[in-house]
Amino acid sequence: MKVLNFGSCNIDYVYTVDRIVISGETKESSSLEVFSGGKGLNQSIAIAKAGTKVYHAGCVGNDGEMLISVLEENEVDVSLVKRVDDKTGHAIIQLTDDGQNSIILYRGANGLLSKEYIDEVLKDFCCGDVLLLQNETNNVDYIIDSAYEKGLKIFFNPAPFSEQVKKIDFSKISYLIVNEIEAQGIGGKSTPEENVKHISEKYQSINVILTVGSKGAFYTDCGEIKYQPAMKVDVVDTTAAGDTFIGYLLSGITKGDTIVSAVKRATVASAIAVTKKGAAVSIPKRDEVIMAEKILKPNLCAVDKNQILKDKIVKYLQDNLCVASLNGLAKTLCYSNGYTSELINKLFGKPFSELLIDMRCNLAAELLINTDLSVAEIIYNVGYENASFFRKIFKNRYGKTPYAFKKMKKGDSDDVKA
Repeated sequence: MKVLNFGSCNIDYVYTVDRIVISGETKESSSLEVFSGGKGLNQSIAIAKAGTKVYHAGCVGNDGEMLISVLEENEVDVSLVKRVDDKTGHAIIQLTDDGQNSIILYRGANGLLSKEYIDEVLKDFCCGDVLLLQNETNNVDYIIDSAYEKGLKIFFNPAPFSEQVKKIDFSKISYLIVNEIEAQGIGGKSTPEENVKHISEKYQSINVILTVGSKGAFYTDCGEIKYQPAMKVDVVDTTAAGDTFIGYLLSGITKGDTIVSAVKRATVASAIAVTKKGAAVSIPKRDEVIMAEKILKPNLCAVDKNQILKDKIVKYLQDNLCVASLNGLAKTLCYSNGYTSELINKLFGKPFSELLIDMRCNLAAELLINTDLSVAEIIYNVGYENASFFRKIFKNRYGKTPYAFKKMKKGDSDDVKA
């Protein structure tokens, strides 16, 4: 199995400022530093530093030899990189004292990937190989279509999000790695969890990994949404954090790691990266990450603790749907019944009884649409002995009786009465 990154190469001009410049404002920076960068280059270096051989493909201009040298120094195969007669892509980065950044990109040579060049690169890869893509080059949709036809497993990071992303056939993607902005652009929902759920349900072939900065990441694992908290570190520069995460994630998965362990190691690697200034130079090596994995502690801020509690509550309900009770949940959480009841209201905005009814109705709706089980069997499977009570609450939520709802999958538009 071979790994190909068809990605951007940029020269990063980093201006240090006390805060990000606002519209109409002129500010003086305290320093200017020049680094190699670009999401493609950074992610290739991260993959290589994680211990996986990677081929980098893309275009650089007459001024891009320093970028090729950096890739070579980090043991990335550059035999597929193309030199073009144009300016290399570059980024103007504002970096604040607390590590936040604002970035302006100029695509330059990164926008000169011809279909002929893409075909020439892909001819050396075949079914079972892995392709990584970002959205800093042109013809991304063509690369995905061509790679999919050849049977490559595709990892896609749609950053920065743009209209070009909407041309992508996401059903051809195996792993989608997004931040909150990109997830909202694709999923259209208001919270990270909702976007992960919506995208993974709409495109069932996709494994979704959504990073939420200092809060960590949400991801799908066998249809279940899981959460990985970020690590507690002193932030210096967040520029390459996401690229480091993606490189280590891809490396872990291609080595056969579970998604759980791959996401955790990627989180540790990105935590190390934000403690250093620069992009490619801040990406840690595998040995450093393995050592830090034993030392670094999760950054359990209040939001993260609440999410962990929500995950535990949902898991209890999923595992005990037919027999779930407030008392049983309280014992699982090691809290009193009264405190558990207050906690449910705080975290979900509804009492335990309503939350349980919601989950039972949601499961019933899935079974009605996706299985051939009878309505009576489904009512029993979701924990109800009183069928008439269940029909009443189901109709209140879905506007149809279970029988009418089940008819929908057969395309029967006639009125059905139960």
